[in-house]
Amino acid sequence: NSKDIIAMAFDPAKTFIFSDFDFMGGAFYENICTIAKHITMNQIKGTFGFDDSTNIGKFHFPATQSATAYATSFPHIFGQDKLKTRNIPCLIPCAIDQDPYFRQCRDRAEKMKHKKPALLHMIFLPALQGPGSKMSASVSTSAIFLSDKPNEIKNKINKYAFSGGQTTVEEHKALGGRTKVDVPYQYLSFFLEDDEELKKIHDDYESGALLTGEMKARCTQEIQKFVAEFQARRKNVTEEVRGDFFARKALLFKGKTAEEVLSELERKKAADKAAAKAKAAEEKEKAKAAAQTNGDAKPTPTRTTSAADA
Repeated sequence: NSKDIIAMAFDPAKTFIFSDFDFMGGAFYENICTIAKHITMNQIKGTFGFDDSTNIGKFHFPATQSATAYATSFPHIFGQDKLKTRNIPCLIPCAIDQDPYFRQCRDRAEKMKHKKPALLHMIFLPALQGPGSKMSASVSTSAIFLSDKPNEIKNKINKYAFSGGQTTVEEHKALGGRTKVDVPYQYLSFFLEDDEELKKIHDDYESGALLTGEMKARCTQEIQKFVAEFQARRKNVTEEVRGDFFARKALLFKGKTAEEVLSELERKKAADKAAAKAKAAEEKEKAKAAAQTNGDAKPTPTRTTSAADA
């Protein structure tokens, strides 16, 4: 699985992959234990629907999952200074089934003096059979696999991809297709990078100008390209390459380590604070000088002569 992830073109200078079994210990395990102290059994039961017959591993796992969202769990990347690394936020792209774990994490982040992680919910690719169906590794016709050959991809899309088109060509041209349920279009919405072309495909299909066969052909072309590029990269993922991704090394952010970036941010923050303080002092001196100038320029008093004086 890790080799498949690497083959999605991740940058080893910016990516750390780890196994809980191998990485457990040190700062990571310390965070797990701290999180576990903040979670009660009732909270886990309420979030996940567990009961007294659920094994203790399931109760404890949310603490392990949550610890990955704190920068302090990875001192080899972000440094040993917890006061600094606690303020590094985490963005978690995940499917909706992972949401409960990180909601637990968010609820306890501030108590642990960490930044709350943010979640980015991913949308699942639909199965080839369309709405209501599920992909299954045991059902080869339910999905396009990254190991499929070009002809297999073509046959699966042509035979099994659910179509939002009409029954006949005449009806399709008159009524148009339904992109919301059309699986080839849904796949294109994930894999086609050209937004303008995707919009044209959408509009043409909805109007009936683009036929189902043409939609499937365009989808086949894009998926074949994606899978072929993946397979080419996958062949180059050796054990040495995999080891590099699992190595405990400092990652680079715009060519700099996290500690260098944090130090630069601290220097900038200090410089901005000093500049703001100097500006405030300057404004204060200007106001003081203006007040003094106004005090020195008092008007000369005049005496009004009354009729009695005259």
